[in-house]
Amino acid sequence: MSLRDTLPRSLLLSITAAYLAGQGGAALGWDATSPWWFGGGALLGLLVWLWKGLRVAVGVSALVLAALLANGALQRVLHPDLPATHLRRLSLPQQVVVEGWLYREPERFPRRARLYLEALQVWQDGAPRPATGKILLTVRSLSRPWRYGDRVRLPLHLRAPRNFSTPGSFDYEGYLARQGIYLSAFLWDDRHIEHRGEQGGLVRTQIEHTRRTIGTFFQDHLDRQTAAVLRAIIIGDTGGLERDLRDAFSRAGVAHVLAISGLHLGFVAVAAYGTWWWLLGRSRTVLLRWTMPKLAALLTIPPVLLYASLAGGSTATWRATIMALVYLIAILLDRHREVYHSLALAALVISLLWPGALLDLSFQLSFLAMLAILVGMERFPAWWEWVRTHWLRGPPARYERWLRWGTAYIAVSACAFVGTAPLTARHFHHVTVVGLLANLLVVPLLGSLAVILGLLAACLIFLHAGVAAVVVSGAGLVTQLGVWITTTIASWPYAALVVATPSLLELALCYGLLACLCSPGFSFRTGLTRYCFLALLVLLVLDGATWIWHRHFRSDLRVTFLDVGQGDAAVVQFPGSQVMVIDGGGFASEDFDSGEAILAPFLWSQKISRVHTLVMSHPQLDHYGGLAFLVERFAVQEFWWNGERATSPRFARLEALLQQQKVTMRQVCRETPTTTISGVQIQVLHPPCHSSRLDTNNASLVLRLSYDTIDVLFSGDIEAPAEQVLLSAPLPLRSEIVKVPHHGSRTSSTRAFVEAISPQVAVMSLGAHNRFRFPAPEVVQRYERQGSRVLRTDLAGTIFLRSDGQTYHITTMRNHRDDRPGHPLQAADR
Repeated sequence: MSLRDTLPRSLLLSITAAYLAGQGGAALGWDATSPWWFGGGALLGLLVWLWKGLRVAVGVSALVLAALLANGALQRVLHPDLPATHLRRLSLPQQVVVEGWLYREPERFPRRARLYLEALQVWQDGAPRPATGKILLTVRSLSRPWRYGDRVRLPLHLRAPRNFSTPGSFDYEGYLARQGIYLSAFLWDDRHIEHRGEQGGLVRTQIEHTRRTIGTFFQDHLDRQTAAVLRAIIIGDTGGLERDLRDAFSRAGVAHVLAISGLHLGFVAVAAYGTWWWLLGRSRTVLLRWTMPKLAALLTIPPVLLYASLAGGSTATWRATIMALVYLIAILLDRHREVYHSLALAALVISLLWPGALLDLSFQLSFLAMLAILVGMERFPAWWEWVRTHWLRGPPARYERWLRWGTAYIAVSACAFVGTAPLTARHFHHVTVVGLLANLLVVPLLGSLAVILGLLAACLIFLHAGVAAVVVSGAGLVTQLGVWITTTIASWPYAALVVATPSLLELALCYGLLACLCSPGFSFRTGLTRYCFLALLVLLVLDGATWIWHRHFRSDLRVTFLDVGQGDAAVVQFPGSQVMVIDGGGFASEDFDSGEAILAPFLWSQKISRVHTLVMSHPQLDHYGGLAFLVERFAVQEFWWNGERATSPRFARLEALLQQQKVTMRQVCRETPTTTISGVQIQVLHPPCHSSRLDTNNASLVLRLSYDTIDVLFSGDIEAPAEQVLLSAPLPLRSEIVKVPHHGSRTSSTRAFVEAISPQVAVMSLGAHNRFRFPAPEVVQRYERQGSRVLRTDLAGTIFLRSDGQTYHITTMRNHRDDRPGHPLQAADR
């Protein structure tokens, strides 16, 4: 079949692919909004017209136009041209008084809450003016029952959302931008929030009231954990789910059950469709006058929309709803057999309504799982026939039907598992070995039976509370069984295998291999796809060999100063394969673990699965907060510290994990002999042994790494007294690179200390717009007068140092590449 004949038949699939590719390109930094791109597209269409004719040229032009329009749509979301009244146009961060309304129901979590506020007015210099803009307000403790539609006035310290510029970390800024949120704020409590009235749609208000009533009923009749799970799968409220329970579901490979997605909407649609079919089939009049499939599909739409509304109406829920509605409409139009076109249309509609939806994990997993199921089950009949002929040799007819249905059910789960495994490895950094078994057992319970009983109880609440209580008790028993199975499976050794983060190239190669295996007529003996499969396999092997060489056979020293906000964290990759992590950042909020969210993703992105040495400069939260997660996940061998402990539950957990994992704890001080790792000498310069007169900051470990002629000094949070101790001892301080003490505080980096180090590069690790006002301007000037190049993680993002022992090169995340080579200090200066 020629391209001319194929193109019109696959136009919808092609346009969808082009549209998604355009938005994917925008996410990777490709800006196609320039007129040059549209001119190039027109020229390409003209060339194709001359070469293949008008029909093909129109198709190709449509694809190019779709990609360019998609790119522009996402660019307008990520880099919007906001109106003059938008609060993002203020000089941020800034303290203002805002009046607005809660356009979404607040989200309540065990240790915090989120309020979604749309601004209406802002007060500056005592005068109000109209304002616009959506604000994500995080509140540590809520004492009042705030609801959708509440109009409020409150003082806010407005900030622009900011990412951690560290490889592998979550794109929080883009995630909020795709929801139209370009502002954020934080409050410790809601004492200063003033209620000013009500606002919001009548229908939405009634829906939210219904959701609250259902959620409260579940809480009153079930234990906390069971009620939290049932609230999640019935009304989409995941706030009550504890972290340990979420981790167990993720480890078992059934985390999708806790979020209302295509699984739940699909089940509700199938249940409603089957129910209507059965009821309508009782009437001869209906059978004679109407087409049953179309009538049942039409009547299924209201229950699906009702469930989506009760589920909170989140973006992910509405995306799943669109997927279900598209297929129901396909039944009405006699196109239900064109499942690939229905899937493509759903993806296109969702991407048009929510630019950037492609970047959301729920979108990726939903469509990949569905595509894998469709492709796999297309080949199931032929596979089943082969199995029945060669293995079963014709079982009795009464058993064959049940055996086929059971095998098909297993095959559906297997297809979804295999289709999403590479993506799961990229986002969750593990592959669930028990995922297939867990899905077979848990999905019928929590994805089907618990949903039926939960929805039935939700309806009965408004009819007869007594009957509803009985039904919800049954739903609770089913939920408890599902949770018990999940937690039991998740507790098995090796239930989930931790893997390094696959790159985009590796992801593409994996899915290319799967596509070859699933292509019609694929054979390892003959056919073009065989060569395609082998080529992709060779590329994957070469990619793996490249990473192995980089991880185990490099000859250079690499030091990465991570952007962890207001804190310190650095990763040292020695020549060869050994890795040292010096400090781990940390935040006051227990809901954000810098080790899990920043350090571990970076390590996994570098294919690092083991940390040989973990160093804690001193026991303050912004230095040790992320270390516990590394101890738990990265097979740490040694832990270096100064012997000082902190009196906090999080430090106690760190110590308990060190003992549990049998990590060698090594208390080091100035008199500790120099350690050499792969040719790099590590000298502990501070504190002196048996010194008890120094406070926590001044007792920080100070390490000097020397690789041939290049030296890197890590100074912890030492201040002037510790600097004087260092200066008074005959110690080698001169270094090409220094991690500036105490984040650039004016209590550190005295003139004598800076002159003694005489660094070429001074790295300051600190948070943007931090409350301590670090770094002090005079400290920055002091280093600059010394001739140092000052690099700050709040401005430059993560800072990368690479050295061969003779020269070094510095690159940064935000300022792009700077390959000006640095040279060691002259011998006379050392």
